[in-house]
Amino acid sequence: MLSDQVEQFLNLSSRLRPAYIPSLGSHQEAAVSIGDILQEVPALLMALYGRVAGTRREIEDQTLMDFIPGYRLIHLEEYEQEMQQLSELLLDRHKESGEIVLPLLTNYASDYICYRRSVEGVEHICDLLLADHDDLEVLHASPEKFMETLCAFYEQQVYYLDDEGYLDYDLVREGEVGAALNPDVAYWSS
Repeated sequence: MLSDQVEQFLNLSSRLRPAYIPSLGSHQEAAVSIGDILQEVPALLMALYGRVAGTRREIEDQTLMDFIPGYRLIHLEEYEQEMQQLSELLLDRHKESGEIVLPLLTNYASDYICYRRSVEGVEHICDLLLADHDDLEVLHASPEKFMETLCAFYEQQVYYLDDEGYLDYDLVREGEVGAALNPDVAYWSS
């Protein structure tokens, strides 16, 4: 299911930005694979990095940086460095609890959208904003909900290109669509 959702997301992305998928590169072109980096690869990361390599921090065409507005999919060759930075921000609190927290998306301010799996095996997609990095805030109750919501943002014209060709979003519509698809997640009702 996640592989299908990732493919749908990429197809929807390419309708607005035809050069976006080629800019992500192939996972086969990267010097490392996600399996080289992680002993146990969550299904979402496998679905994403089984298809593409990600966006390098220093991408030349900044209109192709965003996986979602303001955040890039971490390039495979930069993944370990971003894991280290995220670990430092979290001060190893989640490692001690037995949770697994992995970076997924990041921006130039070192904010993260993260994959988190609890000791009980419950998966969430969370954010960690550098300005208030005391804890992770749940954005989506599952990786599937994350991908479903992102696809809906394209399908319902929440995402669009601004006048300069950058991926942007309608804040009000994002809240409405996000709340409708994630009714049990406090982030969307606040």
